Amino acid sequence: MTLRQNKQFVSRKNIALIALVAISAFALLYTPLRATLTQAVYKVAPSIFGVGGNAESAWGEFLTNFREKDALVKENEILNEAISIMETKVLDRNLLAEKVTRLEEALGRVRSDDRVVANVLVGAGQSPYDTLVIDVGEEEGVNTGNMVVYSGSGAIGEVVETSSYSAKIKLYSSPGEEHRVTVGSHYIPVLAVGRGMGNFEAKVPQDSAVSVGDYVVTVKGNLVLGTVSSIEAKPAEPIKRIFFRVPFNITEIRSVEVIVDKQQ
Repeated sequence: MTLRQNKQFVSRKNIALIALVAISAFALLYTPLRATLTQAVYKVAPSIFGVGGNAESAWGEFLTNFREKDALVKENEILNEAISIMETKVLDRNLLAEKVTRLEEALGRVRSDDRVVANVLVGAGQSPYDTLVIDVGEEEGVNTGNMVVYSGSGAIGEVVETSSYSAKIKLYSSPGEEHRVTVGSHYIPVLAVGRGMGNFEAKVPQDSAVSVGDYVVTVKGNLVLGTVSSIEAKPAEPIKRIFFRVPFNITEIRSVEVIVDKQQ
């Protein structure tokens, strides 16, 4: 009885295997069914592989953005460090200029080209109307109208009164004082108006290329008068106001240079 059951089971397995082979052969050989299966494979396969491709692309984009942000942070740190170094060098330069001036005065009055070094007797914070009093005058060739500079380049004012051994300087930033200057790398000509204590303002056309930090330079002598500190613009107005100030603290000036007429 058991042998007969085993034979029946083997016979059924053989029949099932033959049927499976026959169905597979029919599916592969029968053109409409084969086309349907092929289309199904083409539709499903890209979706499966596309998921992997999209994931890989997203990960690559994430890594790229991360690297770019990290590079920007490092670049910003380097730039900030460079700015700090430059600011320190500027301060050192002004301090060195002060020391050189004092040494020259200790050795005797020194004239460099057409400049005369002078001590400030009365500073801007002590005298009215933004004026300075210095310890050189007519005996050193100083005359009214002579330009006065600080640290070799920064224009601060001009001589308005003289005596034999002293002179009074009126600062360019005196309230209401007007001066012709140029602004920025495009040398935009403007009329600067003093606002007191080293501060100025000017008006430029609305579309003028002026930015905070631009240099303001005197037409006479081509010397730095200040740097733009802020800009006030209103869309409805044809002009905008720029505010600038001298690049140093005028209350701390201890010595200056007077540009006198060249000796013949």
